[in-house]
Amino acid sequence: MRTLAGRTAVVTGAGSGIGRATCLALAARRCAVAAVDLDGDAAGATAREVQGRGVAASAHVADVRDAARLRVLADEVVERHGAAHVLVNNAGVTSAGAFERESDDDLRWIVDINVWGVVNGCRAFLPVLECQDEAHIVNMSSMVGLLGLPHNVAYSLTKGAVRSFSEALRAELVSTPVGLTVVFPGAVRTNITSAARGSQADRLAEMGSSRLAPLVMRPPATVARRIVRAVERDRARVVVGPDAHVVDLLTRVVPGRSGLVGRLTSRLEPPGAT
Repeated sequence: MRTLAGRTAVVTGAGSGIGRATCLALAARRCAVAAVDLDGDAAGATAREVQGRGVAASAHVADVRDAARLRVLADEVVERHGAAHVLVNNAGVTSAGAFERESDDDLRWIVDINVWGVVNGCRAFLPVLECQDEAHIVNMSSMVGLLGLPHNVAYSLTKGAVRSFSEALRAELVSTPVGLTVVFPGAVRTNITSAARGSQADRLAEMGSSRLAPLVMRPPATVARRIVRAVERDRARVVVGPDAHVVDLLTRVVPGRSGLVGRLTSRLEPPGAT
């Protein structure tokens, strides 16, 4: 996009983490923000922070699993801001632990949010985006979307799906005014670990709140800055963080070789553990 100033961006999962940081990074470019979150108070806090920087913002409560709600959301954003030029499908959840111990409910939960949330967002907002002179979609994958990691099977499933979906959709949109970026962050310090499910959810939450977390996890603002630059430059893909770059390299040099990682992570959750 030539400029973000005077445009409007819709950001899901905007109440915290990468979502909130992205709203603030967009505001720094004078881009209005529609902050969307399941937690209305959190969305409102983000919107007020954006407004405090002299940029228009609105808060919206929506569950990205609800396709009908997102279609209504698109109407709300247009009514409030006059248009929508950028969609950041950021809302997501994670799971940790062996696949055989994942419950059916947890698998549906993570797929519904991480995959259908992205699909629903694109379907709801594409008719609006395609009416603009230029527009952009950002879909959040993960480094596990580049290389499926053992004991992260459910999360890898969803982020791999987002990668393939995004690459295919970008190709479909090549003759339209809509660009698309898929983002592959490594470990980022957000609330996603505290809400994780799976047999190793507690261990993951402890890691996310440990004293080492700031040393091994990047702040959300780092990812947000890369997202904004990708929109401005119409980048197809963005890999964020040294860990994600290592994974990206492994997929090129030794594709499909995740057995070593599997042997290491299996020590954390040996067979028969509950």
